[in-house]
Amino acid sequence: MTDLHKYLKEQLLVYPKAAENYGKLKQIRTKEFEFDGYKIFVHFNPARAVSSLAKLDAKSIAERPCFLCEKNRPAEQGSIDFKGKYDICVNPFPICTEHFTVISKIHELQKLNPDKIDDFFDLAETFKGWVVLYNGAKSGASAPDHFHFQLGCTEYFTYPVETPMPGLINKISFFCKTKDEAAIKLKEILNTLSDDSINMFCEYKNGGFMTTIFPRACHRPRQFFAEDDTKILISPGAIDMTGHLIVAREEDFNKITKDILTDVYRQVSK
Repeated sequence: MTDLHKYLKEQLLVYPKAAENYGKLKQIRTKEFEFDGYKIFVHFNPARAVSSLAKLDAKSIAERPCFLCEKNRPAEQGSIDFKGKYDICVNPFPICTEHFTVISKIHELQKLNPDKIDDFFDLAETFKGWVVLYNGAKSGASAPDHFHFQLGCTEYFTYPVETPMPGLINKISFFCKTKDEAAIKLKEILNTLSDDSINMFCEYKNGGFMTTIFPRACHRPRQFFAEDDTKILISPGAIDMTGHLIVAREEDFNKITKDILTDVYRQVSK
């Protein structure tokens, strides 16, 4: 198994854009908000503007080249093969201090099926010490036209992903000892949800698969679309749902209060 920590360091030596954006993570400003037994963190990360503010309407997607397809990636962005089906690439617009995108080798929609679910758990088992995540096509995915997972370092998450956040963010968590049991349980849950409208995490720990699903009510809160001074360009994806909300504009970072934060999460969490 490839050492992802080592691979990231190697890539940052030859991939200037990624090195620049990983360097900027040290300059991120953060606000903390106390809730009942946990905190929510708001991070000002301007490098995430490419993803957070992406136009996701059908026309815009059709008119832009797919940035996840191999032919359109920067020449300096290398990859690691996974199962002959995916390329594991350094995410050049990181949230976590170590952040990878696991990209399907073929251009296919961000849509789960039984094989993809098996791949999800295989990633977790193969890369122990990492968190595997999935953004539904209408739940934070900036490339809903090209299937991908992501890998983030566990150290980034202040609390285990499965930690309850009552009254604010709804989540469904379960632990299974085997991959088959986890896949069956996940498929049962997905029968009641749209995979377009979920965020999903898995970490292999304590000899099994800890899986958490965030059902989503909407992709972006009304503040994103506002035309007055209430406008805040927030587009929560999977990592945001764990209590690390990313904002790409300083004016939005300065504007956020606990009341606004609570309203945003209650809108997007189902």
